[in-house]
Amino acid sequence: MTFTESSSRATTPCLRSVDVLASTLDRHGSIAWFIDGRTHEIVWTSARASTLFGLRPGFFSFLAPPGDEVLRASLDALMQGAEPWTGDAWALTTKGQRAFVRIAASLIAEDRCAAPYLLVTMTDISDLAEAREALYVLSDVDSIVWELDLATMRFTFVSRQAERILGYPIEAWLTDREFWHRHMHPEDRTWAPAYCENETKRLSAHEFVYRMIAADGRTVWLRDIVTVVVEGNVPRRLRGVMVDVTESKEAEVERDRLLAEEQATRAALEQARGRAEEALRRRDEFLSAASHELRTPLTPLALQIQSLLRDVERGELRLGAAQRKKLDIADRQIERLSSLVTTMLGVSRALGENLGLAREPCDLREMTREVLDELDGERTRSGASITLLSDAPAIGVWDRNALQLVIGHLVRNAIKFGMGKPITLSLTTMDSVAMLQVSDGGMGIAPEDHARIFEPYERTDAAKVYGGLGLGLHTARRIVEAHGGRIELRSAKGQGAEFTVTLPMAR
Repeated sequence: MTFTESSSRATTPCLRSVDVLASTLDRHGSIAWFIDGRTHEIVWTSARASTLFGLRPGFFSFLAPPGDEVLRASLDALMQGAEPWTGDAWALTTKGQRAFVRIAASLIAEDRCAAPYLLVTMTDISDLAEAREALYVLSDVDSIVWELDLATMRFTFVSRQAERILGYPIEAWLTDREFWHRHMHPEDRTWAPAYCENETKRLSAHEFVYRMIAADGRTVWLRDIVTVVVEGNVPRRLRGVMVDVTESKEAEVERDRLLAEEQATRAALEQARGRAEEALRRRDEFLSAASHELRTPLTPLALQIQSLLRDVERGELRLGAAQRKKLDIADRQIERLSSLVTTMLGVSRALGENLGLAREPCDLREMTREVLDELDGERTRSGASITLLSDAPAIGVWDRNALQLVIGHLVRNAIKFGMGKPITLSLTTMDSVAMLQVSDGGMGIAPEDHARIFEPYERTDAAKVYGGLGLGLHTARRIVEAHGGRIELRSAKGQGAEFTVTLPMAR
């Protein structure tokens, strides 16, 4: 909206809604003004109002007394919270002609406005029939302008847009006093007429949204903006604009539906996650219980097999080649099972909330050698060679058993996936930090799998062929991080793998 200099300074527009209203008033040739609610200065004048009454100094000086005083008092009342006001007065045009006008004043106040505005409109009712027709030409293509006589409860005017929006002929609106109730949506019929009646009795302008059923059966949402025309403190007529808001209402309904679906999906996901977490908890408990139960019979079984093998070597027990081979296979399987149980014990411990590290001064190089001695049988069967490169001890305060579990898992992985190629362990110390690297020349790990394989129960496609729980690397990472260290991987598909464990050498 363009505010013009009248008898006051130019004022910045309030909001786009006011701007649109001013443009609409000008486009339809309305006689209208915007008044600053604090100072009563005229800040905008419509083109038609300017043509009819000019930009004269003073407060509506073209109104014949006491019209200007009555209008000023009404504007003061609006600022104090009174309802919109309507009154009649004589006015003098710029051509010196007298006109009888109906004045309407209302407050336009929005939170973001610099100041509240008052809208004053006038209608020339010198010739009431012509003025009425001119009033209702001010109609948007998606709106129905209407007037209702409260004495007869009949529509006295309905704009032509009603036929396009609802499909009923104008004659039906004007002749059927039950038209509005009859074609209202049944659910809204229970409250909308009563609401309008109550607001009319209070002489209050009001606005509400309801539905009507069109001639073709469609449901049409209407926002009805109603003004009560009062004469002698008695409501005589209702004037309003029904704005078709079906599209925005349907979009709102669809938005609410999608929001409800999203909330339902989130709830289902939360339930699924809860079930998954409970399943993992139960599986972890099972691992812990199973590993302890399995260790009990495994230890004496391993001792018995090893005793038999020693008897064979000393000649105290004579076995054929086939029987000796079976005994060797049993010994290897028990060794493998013992290794698995040891891993499960470490995993069940690492998956707990608190690892409960039993720290003590120990040598990482010595721990590594012990692990390599324990795994020498597996290394021999794989055909791989293992080299430990270390110039000096690496003494720190660590949990010996936990770190040996980490080293054992990394070396077993190198044996398992190294394809018989040489394996190198490199131990170095620098700046109170110990660094152990385990490298192999095997099948390698694709970069996209690097982060995933450290998660619980995750394995690469190649690892699935070799079996395993998918918990070793996750356990290793938890143990290393619990020591304040980190574990890193450098690898590519078909180019081997290098795991680096970095540990602070706390003293």
